Amino acid sequence: MSAIWRWFNSLPKSSRFALGGGLIAYGLVGEYLTDRAAEAFGLTPTEQDKQKLKELIPRISVVEKETGTQGSSKDKDIDAQLAELRRPRES
Repeated sequence: MSAIWRWFNSLPKSSRFALGGGLIAYGLVGEYLTDRAAEAFGLTPTEQDKQKLKELIPRISVVEKETGTQGSSKDKDIDAQLAELRRPRES
């Protein structure tokens, strides 16, 4: 990869600009033509396809940790260990 980068950097500034602009134009034309080809071949998603995709997206729910006296002894042990780790060490 470094050989390609050295070759690119050795090109004159106008050539690098033309090559970069050509790659961007190539990508934009490809994006435009891909959408048109999908419509021509009937590959556009239907509302039913969009609904199926929406159902596949995982749902994330946030659960708050209970604090206070109702926590298990395991939670209290973990909290105590964390407090011990957070305390500044004496040298």
